[in-house]
Amino acid sequence: MGFTGRQFSRPSGVAGRLVGGLMARGNRAFNIEVADRLGALHGGARRIAEVGCGPGVGLAALLRRFPEAEVLGIDLSPEMLAQSRSRNAAAVRSGRLALRRGGVEQLDTPVDLIVAVHVLYFWHQPVEVLSWLRRAVTEEGLVGLGYRCRQDMPPPARRGFPKEGHLLYEVDSQVRGLFAAAGFQTARSVRIDATRMHLGWLTVARP
Repeated sequence: MGFTGRQFSRPSGVAGRLVGGLMARGNRAFNIEVADRLGALHGGARRIAEVGCGPGVGLAALLRRFPEAEVLGIDLSPEMLAQSRSRNAAAVRSGRLALRRGGVEQLDTPVDLIVAVHVLYFWHQPVEVLSWLRRAVTEEGLVGLGYRCRQDMPPPARRGFPKEGHLLYEVDSQVRGLFAAAGFQTARSVRIDATRMHLGWLTVARP
Protein backbone atom coordinates (compact mmCIF):
# COMPACT_ATOMS: atom_id res chain seq x y z
CA MET A 1 0.00 0.00 0.00
CA GLY A 2 1.27 3.49 -0.84
CA PHE A 3 1.82 6.37 1.53
CA THR A 4 -1.55 8.08 0.97
CA GLY A 5 -3.69 5.05 1.70
CA ARG A 6 -1.54 3.79 4.55
CA GLN A 7 -1.32 7.04 6.44
CA PHE A 8 -4.89 8.19 5.98
CA SER A 9 -6.41 4.80 6.79
CA ARG A 10 -4.14 4.11 9.78
CA PRO A 11 -1.74 6.97 10.59
CA SER A 12 1.48 5.97 12.34
CA GLY A 13 4.90 7.29 13.26
CA VAL A 14 6.14 10.80 12.53
CA ALA A 15 4.19 10.92 9.27
CA GLY A 16 1.06 9.83 11.15
CA ARG A 17 1.42 12.72 13.59
CA LEU A 18 1.62 15.12 10.66
CA VAL A 19 -1.35 13.51 8.94
CA GLY A 20 -3.33 13.81 12.17
CA GLY A 21 -2.61 17.53 12.22
CA LEU A 22 -3.74 17.86 8.61
CA MET A 23 -6.94 15.97 9.39
CA ALA A 24 -7.65 18.14 12.42
CA ARG A 25 -7.31 21.38 10.47
CA GLY A 26 -8.86 20.23 7.22
CA ASN A 27 -11.87 18.40 8.67
CA ARG A 28 -12.78 20.61 11.63
CA ALA A 29 -15.54 22.58 9.90
CA PHE A 30 -17.13 19.47 8.44
CA ASN A 31 -17.04 17.62 11.77
CA ILE A 32 -18.71 20.55 13.51
CA GLU A 33 -21.44 20.69 10.88
CA VAL A 34 -21.98 16.93 11.06
CA ALA A 35 -22.33 17.08 14.87
CA ASP A 36 -24.77 20.00 14.62
CA ARG A 37 -26.92 18.26 11.99
CA LEU A 38 -27.00 15.04 14.00
CA GLY A 39 -27.92 17.02 17.09
CA ALA A 40 -30.90 18.44 15.26
CA LEU A 41 -31.95 14.95 14.15
CA HIS A 42 -31.30 13.04 17.37
CA GLY A 43 -30.54 15.52 20.12
CA GLY A 44 -31.66 13.11 22.82
CA ALA A 45 -28.84 10.64 22.20
CA ARG A 46 -27.13 9.72 25.45
CA ARG A 47 -24.69 7.07 24.20
CA ILE A 48 -22.68 8.01 21.13
CA ALA A 49 -19.85 6.27 19.28
CA GLU A 50 -17.56 7.66 16.61
CA VAL A 51 -15.95 4.97 14.48
CA GLY A 52 -12.60 6.09 13.08
CA CYS A 53 -12.37 9.09 15.39
CA GLY A 54 -8.98 10.20 14.03
CA PRO A 55 -7.33 13.11 15.87
CA GLY A 56 -10.44 13.84 17.92
CA VAL A 57 -11.93 16.97 16.38
CA GLY A 58 -15.18 15.11 15.71
CA LEU A 59 -15.24 13.83 19.27
CA ALA A 60 -14.81 17.38 20.55
CA ALA A 61 -17.72 18.54 18.38
CA LEU A 62 -19.94 15.70 19.59
CA LEU A 63 -19.07 16.36 23.22
CA ARG A 64 -20.05 20.02 22.79
CA ARG A 65 -23.23 19.33 20.84
CA PHE A 66 -24.42 16.53 23.17
CA PRO A 67 -23.40 17.82 26.63
CA GLU A 68 -25.32 15.08 28.50
CA ALA A 69 -24.01 12.17 26.43
CA GLU A 70 -21.29 9.62 27.05
CA VAL A 71 -19.09 9.29 23.97
CA LEU A 72 -16.91 6.42 22.73
CA GLY A 73 -14.13 7.00 20.22
CA ILE A 74 -12.80 4.05 18.24
CA ASP A 75 -9.78 4.02 15.93
CA LEU A 76 -7.29 1.52 14.53
CA SER A 77 -4.38 3.91 15.03
CA PRO A 78 -2.67 4.34 18.42
CA GLU A 79 -1.38 7.70 17.18
CA MET A 80 -4.91 8.93 16.47
CA LEU A 81 -6.14 7.72 19.85
CA ALA A 82 -3.27 9.60 21.50
CA GLN A 83 -4.22 12.79 19.67
CA SER A 84 -7.88 12.30 20.56
CA ARG A 85 -6.95 11.80 24.20
CA SER A 86 -4.81 14.93 24.26
CA ARG A 87 -7.39 17.05 22.44
CA ASN A 88 -10.21 15.94 24.75
CA ALA A 89 -8.31 15.40 28.00
CA ALA A 90 -10.94 16.93 30.27
CA ALA A 91 -13.69 14.68 28.89
CA VAL A 92 -11.47 11.61 29.34
CA ARG A 93 -10.72 12.59 32.94
CA SER A 94 -14.39 13.16 33.72
CA GLY A 95 -15.38 9.80 32.26
CA ARG A 96 -17.57 11.29 29.51
CA LEU A 97 -15.18 10.08 26.80
CA ALA A 98 -13.76 6.57 26.45
CA LEU A 99 -11.29 5.55 23.73
CA ARG A 100 -10.74 2.09 22.28
CA ARG A 101 -8.35 0.74 19.68
CA GLY A 102 -9.97 -1.32 16.94
CA GLY A 103 -12.83 -1.28 14.47
CA VAL A 104 -16.57 -1.75 14.61
CA GLU A 105 -16.18 -4.90 16.69
CA GLN A 106 -15.52 -2.58 19.63
CA LEU A 107 -19.22 -1.67 19.61
CA ASP A 108 -20.17 -4.38 22.06
CA THR A 109 -23.11 -2.60 23.74
CA PRO A 110 -25.98 -0.72 22.03
CA VAL A 111 -25.57 3.03 21.45
CA ASP A 112 -28.06 5.70 20.38
CA LEU A 113 -25.94 7.34 17.69
CA ILE A 114 -23.06 6.06 15.57
CA VAL A 115 -20.97 8.50 13.56
CA ALA A 116 -18.20 7.86 11.02
CA VAL A 117 -16.63 10.77 9.13
CA HIS A 118 -14.24 10.22 6.21
CA VAL A 119 -14.02 6.52 7.07
CA LEU A 120 -16.36 4.99 4.49
CA TYR A 121 -13.61 4.85 1.84
CA PHE A 122 -11.59 2.39 3.91
CA TRP A 123 -14.45 -0.09 4.39
CA HIS A 124 -13.71 -2.62 1.67
CA GLN A 125 -16.88 -4.54 2.59
CA PRO A 126 -19.15 -1.58 3.39
CA VAL A 127 -22.44 -3.50 3.50
CA GLU A 128 -20.95 -5.92 6.02
CA VAL A 129 -19.72 -3.03 8.19
CA LEU A 130 -23.06 -1.24 7.99
CA SER A 131 -24.85 -4.47 8.92
CA TRP A 132 -22.71 -4.58 12.07
CA LEU A 133 -23.57 -0.95 12.83
CA ARG A 134 -27.28 -1.67 12.38
CA ARG A 135 -27.03 -4.34 15.06
CA ALA A 136 -25.02 -2.04 17.34
CA VAL A 137 -27.41 0.92 17.32
CA THR A 138 -30.56 1.04 19.45
CA GLU A 139 -33.97 0.53 17.87
CA GLU A 140 -34.68 4.28 17.78
CA GLY A 141 -31.07 5.16 17.10
CA LEU A 142 -29.32 6.72 14.12
CA VAL A 143 -26.23 5.99 12.03
CA GLY A 144 -24.58 8.89 10.19
CA LEU A 145 -21.77 8.78 7.63
CA GLY A 146 -19.87 11.89 6.59
CA TYR A 147 -17.88 11.65 3.34
CA ARG A 148 -16.95 13.27 0.05
CA CYS A 149 -17.80 11.98 -3.38
CA ARG A 150 -14.98 11.23 -5.80
CA GLN A 151 -14.99 14.56 -7.64
CA ASP A 152 -14.66 16.47 -4.36
CA MET A 153 -11.74 14.46 -2.98
CA PRO A 154 -8.22 15.95 -3.04
CA PRO A 155 -6.30 14.85 -6.16
CA PRO A 156 -3.86 12.57 -4.27
CA ALA A 157 -6.80 10.68 -2.77
CA ARG A 158 -8.62 10.44 -6.10
CA ARG A 159 -5.51 8.96 -7.66
CA GLY A 160 -4.17 6.91 -4.81
CA PHE A 161 -7.11 5.49 -2.89
CA PRO A 162 -8.50 3.26 -5.67
CA LYS A 163 -5.02 1.95 -6.48
CA GLU A 164 -4.69 0.94 -2.84
CA GLY A 165 -8.01 -0.90 -2.71
CA HIS A 166 -10.03 1.88 -1.09
CA LEU A 167 -13.49 2.82 -2.36
CA LEU A 168 -14.67 6.16 -3.67
CA TYR A 169 -18.27 6.96 -4.53
CA GLU A 170 -19.51 8.97 -7.49
CA VAL A 171 -22.81 10.17 -6.01
CA ASP A 172 -24.56 10.17 -2.65
CA SER A 173 -27.26 7.78 -3.91
CA GLN A 174 -24.63 5.03 -3.97
CA VAL A 175 -24.14 5.46 -0.23
CA ARG A 176 -27.88 5.36 0.38
CA GLY A 177 -27.87 2.10 -1.56
CA LEU A 178 -25.32 0.65 0.86
CA PHE A 179 -27.63 1.43 3.78
CA ALA A 180 -30.52 -0.24 1.96
CA ALA A 181 -28.45 -3.34 1.25
CA ALA A 182 -27.54 -3.55 4.94
CA GLY A 183 -31.21 -3.56 5.95
CA PHE A 184 -31.65 0.01 7.21
CA GLN A 185 -34.76 2.09 6.83
CA THR A 186 -34.72 4.64 3.99
CA ALA A 187 -31.53 6.70 4.18
CA ARG A 188 -31.41 10.46 3.67
CA SER A 189 -28.52 12.56 2.40
CA VAL A 190 -27.74 16.25 2.81
CA ARG A 191 -25.00 18.24 1.13
CA ILE A 192 -22.96 20.36 3.57
CA ASP A 193 -21.33 23.53 2.29
CA ALA A 194 -19.35 26.38 3.78
CA THR A 195 -18.83 29.79 2.22
CA ARG A 196 -17.52 29.15 -1.29
CA MET A 197 -16.60 25.59 -0.33
CA HIS A 198 -18.25 22.18 -0.48
CA LEU A 199 -17.41 20.26 2.70
CA GLY A 200 -19.07 16.92 2.03
CA TRP A 201 -22.19 14.83 2.40
CA LEU A 202 -23.96 13.44 5.44
CA THR A 203 -26.10 10.35 4.92
CA VAL A 204 -28.18 9.07 7.84
CA ALA A 205 -30.52 6.14 8.45
CA ARG A 206 -32.34 4.39 11.25
CA PRO A 207 -32.05 0.62 11.75
